[in-house]
Amino acid sequence: MKRRLTLGVTFALLCGGETLSIRVYDLAHTPAGTIEHASETAGQLLAEAGVKVTWEMGAAGSEEGRLADWSPGSTPDQRDYLVVRLVQGPPTDVPEPHLGYALPNVWRGAHATVYYDRVEKLFFSTKALPRIGSLVGAAMAHEIGHVLLGSAEHSPEGVMKASWGLEEFRLLTCKKLHFTPDNAAALRAGVVARLGTGRKFATCPPLGRFNSVSISGFRNCNWIAPL
Repeated sequence: MKRRLTLGVTFALLCGGETLSIRVYDLAHTPAGTIEHASETAGQLLAEAGVKVTWEMGAAGSEEGRLADWSPGSTPDQRDYLVVRLVQGPPTDVPEPHLGYALPNVWRGAHATVYYDRVEKLFFSTKALPRIGSLVGAAMAHEIGHVLLGSAEHSPEGVMKASWGLEEFRLLTCKKLHFTPDNAAALRAGVVARLGTGRKFATCPPLGRFNSVSISGFRNCNWIAPL
């Protein structure tokens, strides 16, 4: 039985238009609270780009969360939802900084994978970071972005930036990390293409954003981190 994440409904009701379902498979035994927080973070980042999402947990033991098949000549993906999985222990040939990967053209299995143990290692080894759920959620949003954009390209700034440092962590903590306007438009087009509706995608109004003088280890959200 699938367990629907309650927070997904909140983002789905923000505005009219199409809604993208995202199915999460937890193969890393991630704490439930972390998954909830990660989904909330990823949902907010996508909603700010005009992409509404709902979330559900995939059934434990399902084959869908354990494979990724993009064999040449395979039947095009007919699913009207995306599959994201959290796993432990990436292959040895995956460079250390990488927190996950995306496979936009899979026809069955996971579209996006996040290495939870690497996110956890980053969280415990670096000072003044956001909460671990925020980091997992941002990694999820980044990989979902690749899937909807249908490309491995990165942006010079924002969620789709290739390499993140203290400045991106500060922005994430202060809820100031966003998809760029160009990325946002392409994400909405990607949802329309995946859902196959042919209708114009309704843009959500921007979510409320805030500043704080003290959040998760940062003395001030207007502080600029040294490079």
